Amino acid sequence: MLKGFCIANKRGELLFVNLFDHNLTKALFDPFLAELSSSPHGDPPPTFTRGGHKYVYVFRDDVYWACAVVEGSLTDQCGAIFVVEGLGQLHRVCRSLCGALTQHSITANSTLITEIVQDTMNGGFLQLQPAEKLQSNIYSKVVSAKETSVVTASPGLFGLEKSAPSMAAQQSAMVVDSGKRELYVDVVEKVWASVGSEGTVIRAEVTGSILVRCFLPGNPTLTLSLNTPLSSTPSAQEGFTLGTRMSEVELGAGVTVGGEASRQLSVVTLPGQELTLARYTLAPDHPHLLPFTLSASTTSLTPSDAELRLKLSSNTGMGTVAPQVTFRTRAPPTTAAIMSRTSGPREQNVTFNPTDKTITWTISQFPGGSYANAFIRLVDSGGNVSVEAGELDFEVSRWVCSGLRIEHVKLNPSPSSAFTKWVRYLTTSDSVSLRLA
Repeated sequence: MLKGFCIANKRGELLFVNLFDHNLTKALFDPFLAELSSSPHGDPPPTFTRGGHKYVYVFRDDVYWACAVVEGSLTDQCGAIFVVEGLGQLHRVCRSLCGALTQHSITANSTLITEIVQDTMNGGFLQLQPAEKLQSNIYSKVVSAKETSVVTASPGLFGLEKSAPSMAAQQSAMVVDSGKRELYVDVVEKVWASVGSEGTVIRAEVTGSILVRCFLPGNPTLTLSLNTPLSSTPSAQEGFTLGTRMSEVELGAGVTVGGEASRQLSVVTLPGQELTLARYTLAPDHPHLLPFTLSASTTSLTPSDAELRLKLSSNTGMGTVAPQVTFRTRAPPTTAAIMSRTSGPREQNVTFNPTDKTITWTISQFPGGSYANAFIRLVDSGGNVSVEAGELDFEVSRWVCSGLRIEHVKLNPSPSSAFTKWVRYLTTSDSVSLRLA
């Protein structure tokens, strides 16, 4: 039997909690979160006991899916493997019914996930049921969360899924005209990071995918040549290697690795279907170059007003562009209003929500290698106040943190007539928190 279930992010924040004992509270998972933060690499054993509670968890889609098990119960006697399989099945059902799972979509669809948990963990008893059987008992609708602007951009990135119901979750985010003879190869990376006040990366994790979609007749074999081996095995030449270091690599079904230094991926294409060639995670010791650096300072203007000065610099180089970058922070509680001015890219906007005191700075079409400034006057905030932290959301096209590049694309047999090849790169934020003071 289970005491409770939760979904938590890497910062130790609970995104979802469901308790099966009414005498318990969310504090049930405090020892679990403490173990995550105290572990040297953030990855304690899949099952452990702390604070008098036994926990079992799996790590999927950049979040922890965990449950507390009643020791000595039948579920506990079945072993941790049974619980791990149950959590994995729950994750697959949520992904099937909710679409792409991110921290934003999990929070937005808490009602739907509650229904799924109640059916798969009825009263704390695990029940392994597929999504097809559960769908008829689910009445909540999927709530879209954090739609990406890249989806509406031309030519669009088919690899990113919206938060959509089960049928739509398996379709592309951008409908591509199947009458065209086209081949799409996308490298998509997602960034989670915590950055100190001096711009030092305290902790970061980058996960990526290589996605392919082919609109050509027949089933040609696609071969991609990469600029670095796609392997989690340490190279014999450590030292000053320029290759991308990875801690986890998962190849898609039917994908083979070959070529010099295992830099080639091959797969048989299926007309109109999206294929995942590989998923990977950068190694913790890989130098994480984040696409943006933010510096901030607060100065006193009058005894009642202060000015927040922000400078956002792009580290992605010329030829890249960020369709949208958004920085959010919270003003001091006494702030009545703001006055702002900006410099840099033309399309900038600074807004203030007087209800929750949130300041939002949005930059559209931010070119790589440039910088933007915002000067925000905090009216009635107090002259000696400071703004301590904020969150950065971004999408960067033509650039990825890992430096992974597709050097050559080959189809065998080669198409008899001309076709268009799209090779695209995108980096998007999952959760990037910044300390300002």
